[in-house]
Amino acid sequence: MIPKISVIMPAYNASLYIKEAIESVLSQTYTDFEFIIINDGSTDTTLDIIKSFSDKRIILVNNEINLGIIKSRNIGIDLARGKYIAKMDADDISLPSRFEKQFKYLDQNPNVAVIATKLALIDEKGVLQSVWPEDYYVSGINQIKVTLPIINCIGQPTVMMRADIAKEIGYNADYIKNEDWGFWLDVLSKNYTIEKLDEVLLYYRIHSASTTVTENNSGVEIKTIKFKLKYLKNNIFKFNEVSLNVAKSLIKDIAKFPIPLSLRKVFKIINLGPIKLIRQFFRVRKQLGKLQTPVSNIFLFPYYHSGGAERVHASILEVVSNKNSLVFITDTSTSDALLNDFKRSSIILEVNLINQFGPTYNWLKNKIKEICDSNNSIVLFGCNSKFYYQLIKSLPNKLKIIDLIHAFVHEHEPGPEKWSLPVVQKISNRIVISENTIQDFRYLYYKHHINLEYLNKIKNISNFIEEVPFIKKEMKQSLDVLYVGRGSTEKRIHLISKVAKFSKHKNLNINFHFVGNVDGFIPEEDLPYCKIYNEIHDSNEIDKIYKMADILIITSSREGFPMVIMEAMIHGVVPIATNVGGISAHVKTNETGVLIDEKDEQTIVELIIQNLEYFLYNRIILDKLSLKAYNHAQANFRKDVFFKSYDELLS
Repeated sequence: MIPKISVIMPAYNASLYIKEAIESVLSQTYTDFEFIIINDGSTDTTLDIIKSFSDKRIILVNNEINLGIIKSRNIGIDLARGKYIAKMDADDISLPSRFEKQFKYLDQNPNVAVIATKLALIDEKGVLQSVWPEDYYVSGINQIKVTLPIINCIGQPTVMMRADIAKEIGYNADYIKNEDWGFWLDVLSKNYTIEKLDEVLLYYRIHSASTTVTENNSGVEIKTIKFKLKYLKNNIFKFNEVSLNVAKSLIKDIAKFPIPLSLRKVFKIINLGPIKLIRQFFRVRKQLGKLQTPVSNIFLFPYYHSGGAERVHASILEVVSNKNSLVFITDTSTSDALLNDFKRSSIILEVNLINQFGPTYNWLKNKIKEICDSNNSIVLFGCNSKFYYQLIKSLPNKLKIIDLIHAFVHEHEPGPEKWSLPVVQKISNRIVISENTIQDFRYLYYKHHINLEYLNKIKNISNFIEEVPFIKKEMKQSLDVLYVGRGSTEKRIHLISKVAKFSKHKNLNINFHFVGNVDGFIPEEDLPYCKIYNEIHDSNEIDKIYKMADILIITSSREGFPMVIMEAMIHGVVPIATNVGGISAHVKTNETGVLIDEKDEQTIVELIIQNLEYFLYNRIILDKLSLKAYNHAQANFRKDVFFKSYDELLS
């Protein structure tokens, strides 16, 4: 019987790690595969270890001499009988559900040729280290297509692809040491699609003998330039959009390498925009020079654009509106949505360019330190700003220093809770918005050998929402489903658009509304089933949409506790949400909404459709949930409690 998947794993002198790699493949939850292992002339005990496994799915190919990785991979592709080919390296670990999720995705998305996953880096002992940034932060068909001509963003051993396409293209011997990157570019040049699951499903081992370490020792920049030259030479008579983009990126690579350190600083200024940097510097210097009354509070926030966190920050500033407060905006906002709300309460200083360039960065840090030194009673408050935690290191211990953590980021990803680790001892109070985050801190402190007594500094202050009177939803034949928020990878709004498409195919009378900047995050084939409003800043218009909506859907892979759920519940909109962050404290199935515990994306889509169909034909039950959601919001998201708590904290 022909297997659905052919797994291909070349191995050369891999005795240290191959046993663990093989076990990770044989332990997959999806079992219908053949496992082609190519022993490429190993001189250690690799062959003996492979032969020690008796699993009938293993097909051993033994090269008498070392042919190299490219020829070995092509041998595996030629032998593959499955509909799909999964790649694997002999020193890595595939997580148990990898094949199952990739198989399901390719089966359900016939337009996709290659499906990768994200990876996390492990060391020789298998201890998690970090992520590969180009892989982890690049996902989505369009992002991958734009990034690949510049830098490789696909992890070779994470990939599963259609066998007919793999056999058509094959690995090119001219791309030695970058054969995988060349393969992806060849896939794109033939107008095939590459996608990536937004989930870590493989551990990629970094060790002294690994190909990645060996090749990168010679210099990543030189390696990249050499490969692009090879690629363009190989495709000189196949001019297309991919080769044009490779050529453009090559010119940029050559222009910046090699550059003396002094010139690199010049190029950094040029990249930032010298005129904008100079203007910002003098504007901030002038603002600080005008300060007359003593500063009572200093805040460091990253943005003032539209977002739940930013609305909370604006409310915190409202608490101290009668005091002389400075707010440093440390990153680049995508809009001015909440700028006026920030300005109503405090003096706003934008330093997003200043803190990126060494000399002005140091000037800014020293200026803030001077202000703090001049007044021992200043309260320093920060949230989501890397610059804030860098600043804390140089400040005196006598200051009252507070940070707010809305939610932990992914365990493999840098974020505020990790930036703060070197300065935990200097933080006077830590604010969280849900009890779940306190438990996250307990594990983080334990993992990094930080005294658990510091947990006593953590205080939970729930966010609030303005109260509105309850209005019973109109009884109608259709359901109006709502998403409110920005488009970003962790929001996974492509799952909601899939729900919209499948609901229409089932002839369900359901309308799907998206409020926010979601451009590029909804697949083109789903757009006909989605009504998109973009960002709405008029509160009256937002109220109208909440009054119209019956159900809010949140499919995030991580969250704190979203403001949109609070807004929805106070308007009697029933939330259906994935169980992440602090959501489970307020969204409970059959009480205030529907909580989805499943992790698999396709299962999440199916469960949402089931619940929507149920509510469509059981409006009385939906109405009861609507009232319960409103009552819960009224009792738990109180403005007076929020303001009193922050007033005490910031006094």
